[in-house]
Amino acid sequence: MKTRLIVLLQRLRDKVGKPLTVTSGYRCQKHNKAVGGAANSQHVLGTAADIRVPSGMSVDQLAAAADAVGFTGVGKYYKQGFVHVDVRGFRARWTD
Repeated sequence: MKTRLIVLLQRLRDKVGKPLTVTSGYRCQKHNKAVGGAANSQHVLGTAADIRVPSGMSVDQLAAAADAVGFTGVGKYYKQGFVHVDVRGFRARWTD
């Protein structure tokens, strides 16, 4: 896992004032393929995490907080109730 990812996860935790549950972090290529991850997934680079939306928050609120603390990649997954965050180095936003 990249240090920048860990630093920003802590900043996000501090900002939302709640514990964060990471449901997916680093993935080896084999596991990434098994879970249907993109071939060029940030997870296989150790630069991404998927975070379950804490109780009392919405996907939009968590995504906005992630953006505010400096994550360059932020994906909103409404049906699954999580937000993907990463430190890819350039801005990327999407909704699934």
